[in-house]
Amino acid sequence: MIQAGSGDRDSLDVDRIARTAWPTFGRRVVALPPGDALPFDPATWRDAIVFVLAGELDVQCSSGAGHRFQQGDILCFMGLSVRSLRNSGPVPARLLAIWRTAHR
Repeated sequence: MIQAGSGDRDSLDVDRIARTAWPTFGRRVVALPPGDALPFDPATWRDAIVFVLAGELDVQCSSGAGHRFQQGDILCFMGLSVRSLRNSGPVPARLLAIWRTAHR
């Protein structure tokens, strides 16, 4: 289970990961308001592990297929033909992307 700031031994402390990722890892938080979409830029997300911190995220592929992810899900876009990221939920979606800086 992923919980921000949790002390539970069985959970993944995403806040701690974000704080301690520097300088070996880069990090970026992306906020996507309800109804907004981002065109997908593969270079922006290359080699990133993406944590859905809040809200919902619809990932639309070039084939037209899509899938909805929600708070607590972990994504990697590598090898996928993604067209866009959209927040179709009622609250802002927040994503945390972490990648190795040696690859950037």
